[in-house]
Amino acid sequence: MLYEKKYKKKISYFLQFVIVLCIVLLSLTYTTCGLLAIQSLTVEKIKITDVFNTIAQIATAFAFFFAVYQYRKNGEKERQIIIANEAKLLIDRMSHESDKLASNTKFTDREVNEFISIMSNFGCDFKTLYDELTDDLHKAMVRMRWQDMHYNHLSRALCSLTIDLLFDNLNLDKKHDSYSFFNARFDDSVKSEPKVLREYMYTKNIFNNMSAAKELINSFTNLYLFEQYYFDHEGTNDLMYGLLSRLDFRVSAPLLSVIKEKQRS
Repeated sequence: MLYEKKYKKKISYFLQFVIVLCIVLLSLTYTTCGLLAIQSLTVEKIKITDVFNTIAQIATAFAFFFAVYQYRKNGEKERQIIIANEAKLLIDRMSHESDKLASNTKFTDREVNEFISIMSNFGCDFKTLYDELTDDLHKAMVRMRWQDMHYNHLSRALCSLTIDLLFDNLNLDKKHDSYSFFNARFDDSVKSEPKVLREYMYTKNIFNNMSAAKELINSFTNLYLFEQYYFDHEGTNDLMYGLLSRLDFRVSAPLLSVIKEKQRS
């Protein structure tokens, strides 16, 4: 299904053309009236050739305006194609980086930070391009490509970033003062949450109760920008046009969501 959102701008090229046409017609009308008025005040009669010459000059001016209109319109179309193609290439690179992270089961904070930094840069570049898209069809196609990237590549990669794997890869102890990952997993605060938020609450319990997890908080960077470009409701509202679902950082990236909250508190 093509979720095409109409783009509104102050003055379209068609409206500009109509305005120019009206100006030309008004000029022709006033010129004709002026010639008739001059004829009534003078003894000499205005030759029909003079009238035709005047009309020809106005028609030439009209043809010039039309040529300028077509040139600008074609130039804008070509510009929109270039912008749309660049935006699609960026989305493909986002998907590639996401798939690369998802396949890395030995990730540490270093690999995650590299991924976040790259994706934040992509997000900044993509926003610049997307904001310049005005053609409805091109914008709809880019929007669909971005949604596919987010749900089928990025979200899968982020869900693979679990606190369990992070501790294993960093060789950290999963027990602290009689509190363990087992306690966190089966805590009532986790079981009482909806299924989609249980991993988030489980991760949050570990960061609340284990010092080894707390020491990791400041080792992650650029999370604010990453969330703004890929999960912020206002920032992704137009990109999610046509879908009933809303993006939730806690659901798609429970580990990063908890870390960001801890950094802010």
